[in-house]
Amino acid sequence: MEPRTYAWVVPGRLAVAERPGGGGRTHRRERREAEQDWWRGQGVWAVVSGMRSRHGLTEYAADGLAVRWHPLRDPEQARAELPRLVDAVLDLLARGDGAVLVHCDHPNEWLAAVDAALRLRLGLAGDIERALIQAAGDGLPIGDLAIALVGAERPAPGAAAALAA
Repeated sequence: MEPRTYAWVVPGRLAVAERPGGGGRTHRRERREAEQDWWRGQGVWAVVSGMRSRHGLTEYAADGLAVRWHPLRDPEQARAELPRLVDAVLDLLARGDGAVLVHCDHPNEWLAAVDAALRLRLGLAGDIERALIQAAGDGLPIGDLAIALVGAERPAPGAAAALAA
């Protein structure tokens, strides 16, 4: 079953998505299994989770996927953890074993920050603003949290609305 919310940052190599099976209270085991199968069919061999909890990691490993966990718990902690998450993704991509899936619980500003940070480190965006615009183009919401997590010290008032437009 094709996931509801995802985007290929690098087609066929790197995707960002909500948690397979849906996030939070909408999560369903059957949906997770079907989406995991779909991801495997797309060549995904590794999952990097930015969720606060370890939910799903055991199931991914049991399915033979390489698993990395870099929880993004709160804005201060996440600014320090996000570069480590990106490093883990780049290490997995360098192995060349197939595609890497990066997910957060929901398609929200946390995932938008991950999307933008990956684009910046991969050289797919010239600057933070362009990376955030591309993340917004992937259908992810951009707000002050996403802006701050990818490196803007003090987002200008209304910056999130301007980027989302």
